[in-house]
Amino acid sequence: MSARRILRGAVVGALASLPASYVKAVTEPPLQRAAERLLPPESWQKRLVGADPSGRPENMPPAVVASEVDELRGGAGLDAEQKIRASRTIHYAFGVVVGAAYGAKAEWLPWVTRGAGAPAGLALYGITHATALPALGIQESPWDLPRSAVVWESASHVVFGVSLELSRRVVDRLLP
Repeated sequence: MSARRILRGAVVGALASLPASYVKAVTEPPLQRAAERLLPPESWQKRLVGADPSGRPENMPPAVVASEVDELRGGAGLDAEQKIRASRTIHYAFGVVVGAAYGAKAEWLPWVTRGAGAPAGLALYGITHATALPALGIQESPWDLPRSAVVWESASHVVFGVSLELSRRVVDRLLP
């Protein structure tokens, strides 16, 4: 496998991540509503970091991290609107990094695209929300979050993975 093909795969994946990140963002609220109808959280659980993007978007992990970084750099912390803006930027930037890695990996190890990207999306949830964020003390572990939050968040990552793979296929055909 040539380095040029892997680099091209990374570029394709990065470009494909933009629509995939958008699709994840617009499907998250209906996924959250559906999961909460099936598995209603307690009102106190919705105050946990990462549990309620529809009602408390400023309390999602990227927003919390952005505010803490601002404070560490001597700032006063971010207000709710600044946290939400930072959260969107972080989500898209992280999506581009993940998309680039996925695209490169798809060129190098094509089996990662099996399942139309769904397993990759679920793995991303496992690496981030189920493991890294709790280990860093940013978000509660999946065992401490309401079950509905685990369901909609993991489902939204599956949506991202599928959208990323489908977008990757389109971009791959369009990019010379």
